[in-house]
Order: sequence, then C-alpha cells, then structure tokens
Amino acid sequence: MALHFVAGRASIAAARDWIDAEALLGGLVAIDAPLLQLLSSELITNAVQHGPASGDVTIRVRDVDGQVRVEVDDESSSPPRLRAVDPAAVGGHGMRLVDTYATRWGCDLRGADGKTVWFDLPRDDTLRLLSGQA
Repeated sequence: MALHFVAGRASIAAARDWIDAEALLGGLVAIDAPLLQLLSSELITNAVQHGPASGDVTIRVRDVDGQVRVEVDDESSSPPRLRAVDPAAVGGHGMRLVDTYATRWGCDLRGADGKTVWFDLPRDDTLRLLSGQA
C-alpha cells in the first residue's frame, strides 16, 4: 500500500486521510486513531516543508512486528532532528511528538534518493478478534 504525490501543502490532509483509509482497509487499526492521524500529519508536513519544493513524496502504512507502521519518503537527505522548542511556539514540535508518543521511530537514509522517516504505534486487534481473523 503506497501513495505517491508531489509535495505541496494541499496534499497533507489528503495524505493523512489516505493513511486512515488504508490502515482500516488493511486491518491495521491503531489503538489510538487520532494519534495515528497526528503523527502521520507531522511526518507528511515535514516531508512537504523540508523536502525539495515540488519533490516527490511517498507514504506507506503496513504491519511491522504487530505494530502499525507509517513510512514517509521524501527527496531530502537531511534527517529529522529533535529540537529544543519553546513550548509556546506555534511550530517545531513535530518530531518531539513522534518521539514521545510513537512506540519507536527512525530515519533510513537512501543516499541521493532522500530518506524514509517512519514510526510505529500499537495495533488494535479487537476488530480482527471479533471478526474471527486473528
């Protein structure tokens, strides 16, 4: 499951909605769906803001070790940084949120092809158990 789009602010909400839909269709429901949306938005927004203007962005959602994993590829080779940010500041908190609330996260550099930033969240298997798919 992957979605490719050209980086642009107008793409952020649509990409986040795609993650929600793909996670649900794939049976990858996160225990905390609003948190899945928030952290996905942070990675997508970073790819749009810090990657090349009009660069390609690819997002994926999949199961990794029983966790819901969201991956965001962009064409920038600069890894995300955890920054010290004034708590009252409007922006700059994204990776701190990911670091605080994700089960784990990371960045895989792909040389001249950019990077993949990802995070994992616990999976809610309640729906699979109720439907007998577990």
